[in-house]
Amino acid sequence: MKRPIRSFAVAAIAAAVSPATSGEELQRQMNVRQGPDSVFAQAAPGEIFPELAGATATGENGRVGNELVFWGYRLADGRDAYLVACAMIDAVDCAARENLVCEDGSTVLSRGTAPGLVRKVSCRSIATVGVGDTRPGCTDTEQTEELAVALMSCL
Repeated sequence: MKRPIRSFAVAAIAAAVSPATSGEELQRQMNVRQGPDSVFAQAAPGEIFPELAGATATGENGRVGNELVFWGYRLADGRDAYLVACAMIDAVDCAARENLVCEDGSTVLSRGTAPGLVRKVSCRSIATVGVGDTRPGCTDTEQTEELAVALMSCL
């Protein structure tokens, strides 16, 4: 009997079992070291949102689950803001994840879509393990897809 293949999508970060599918509670995690250039296929942050032109990265970067990632910026006018990118897949509620970026609520300054790199990991339930296999029975594919993007400030 064949086992079904499970798929998980990850917005250009490390692929892992998503909290959306594993039943874990989603939380804001401040553990992203890669910049937006590792996620967005062709656009720089200032090309996605003009407000980010001349902005300074604050290094306050994180994620909510594996499908949403955010980067902190100080805008040219002195306000702090986050650039948020979320993989638009059926099992992911990007709006609910956006609500977890700021601890005390947020204001969305701009919203849109942008092409970005999405890694899909498909794993079989049963697999043969070889020497050096980091994900036995899994295949990774990376492709460009539209990401939901937002520029938000915390209250």
